[in-house]
Amino acid sequence: MAIASLLYICDPVSATVVLKTCLDKRPISLFARHLVGNGSVFGDVKIWRVRRKILMPIFAPKYFEEFVQVFERNNKIMIEELASVANKGDFSIWGYFSSYAFDSALEMIFGENINAQKHRSHPFLEAFQDYTKNGAARVCQPWLYSNALYGLLPVAKRQRNNKKIIWDFVETLIHKKKTGLNKDKLQNKTNNANEREQITFLELLVESSRGAGGYSAAELREETLVLALAAADTSAAAACFAAVLLAHCPRAQRRLRQEVNKLLGDSKRSVSVGDLAQLKYLDAVVKEALRLYPPAPVTVRSCNSDLKLPSGITLPEGCQVICNIWGIHRNPHCWGADADEFRPERFLSATPQQLAAFMPFSHGPRNCAGARLAMASLKLSVAELTRRYQLAPAASYEYSKLKPLRVTFDVMLKHVNNFEVQLQNRC
Repeated sequence: MAIASLLYICDPVSATVVLKTCLDKRPISLFARHLVGNGSVFGDVKIWRVRRKILMPIFAPKYFEEFVQVFERNNKIMIEELASVANKGDFSIWGYFSSYAFDSALEMIFGENINAQKHRSHPFLEAFQDYTKNGAARVCQPWLYSNALYGLLPVAKRQRNNKKIIWDFVETLIHKKKTGLNKDKLQNKTNNANEREQITFLELLVESSRGAGGYSAAELREETLVLALAAADTSAAAACFAAVLLAHCPRAQRRLRQEVNKLLGDSKRSVSVGDLAQLKYLDAVVKEALRLYPPAPVTVRSCNSDLKLPSGITLPEGCQVICNIWGIHRNPHCWGADADEFRPERFLSATPQQLAAFMPFSHGPRNCAGARLAMASLKLSVAELTRRYQLAPAASYEYSKLKPLRVTFDVMLKHVNNFEVQLQNRC
C-alpha cells in the first residue's frame, strides 16, 4: 500500500469543510475491513451512501427510549458490581465500563446479553478487544501496511483466530434471530409497543433493508459488527475518562452529585432517560470529558479532487487529511488559555464557535449515527456512579497541569494507567 502525502488539521473551520466534502476514508479504513468488511463506517463512499440510508431508521426517535432502557438495566448491574471494589484502594474501572458497554450493545443489536458484567469476561469480548488492540498497533506502524509483510508475522495468525471467534459468535446470533423472524411478526412488534418484546437493531436492519433487496447474511454481519464496535469501546472509553477526571476534580464531582440529588431527592430510583434534559451540569461534565479525551482522537479522509479551504490553502487530489480532533478540542483560539484544563462550566456558556469546534462524534455526513444514544449511555452511567460512590484519585499516578494523563491509542483513546481510581461507598 502506497503512503500518500499527509496533512494534519487542528483548525475547526478547515476540518468542517474537509469532513463535509471528503467522504472517502481510505487508506486507513482498509485495515478495519479485514474484520467488518464493507460495514458502513468503513465502506467506500458508494457503499456507505446506500447503507447509511438503510441504517438511519434504526435511530429514529420512536425507538430511542426503548433502547435507552437497555442502558438503564445494565447500568444498575454495573453499579452493583462496583460494590465489590469500593473502599479497597486502587482498581481499574475499565473492565466494569467495558463489560457494561458490551452487554448493552449486544442486547440492543441482537437481543442477547452475554452477562460479561457478571462473569467478568467472555471469549467474544476478549477476541474483540485483542483484535482492535493489534489493529491499532498496525495503523501506527506504516512499515506493516503491506499485507504480504504483515502476513508473515505471528500477530497475523492471532488476528485470524480472533476474527474467527468474532465472526462465529456474530453469525450464530444472526442465525438464531433470523430463524424466528418474519415480516409480519416484525410489523406486529413495531405497531404494538405495549405487547411486544424488546426490538433489536438486527430486526430493524432486516426490515429497513427490504427496499434494497434485503441484506445478505454477510452484510448483516458487517453492519452489526460496526454497530458493536461503535457502541461498545467508544462509550466505555469516554465514561472511564469522565470517571478519572471527576476523581481528580472534587469540586466538579460535588456539584454534579448535588445536581442529581436535588432532582431525585430521597427517591431510591435510578436516574432515567426522562431526567437527562434537566441535568445540565451532567451534560457539561460529559461534554468536557469528551472534549479533552475524544475516544476517536483523529479521523482520516482522502481528497478525491482538489479542495480549496477557507484559509486559501488548496489540498491536492490524492492528499490524505488527518483531522486531529484532539488538537481541535484543545485549540486555545477556540477554547481559551485553559483549553487543557478540565472545566465543565465552559459548556454551560459555550459560544457558537466553541460548539462548532466540538466534534467527538466526527462531523458532516459520515458522523456517528448513534451519537444521541451514546450520550444517553454516558450520562446515565456517570450520574449513577457519582450518586452512589465517591470517586478518588488512584495512588499509582499523579494528575495535574504539569502531569497530564498519559494516553495511548488502541483504536479508541485509552489511559496508560488503565483508568485506575478509588471508590468509597456513599450509601
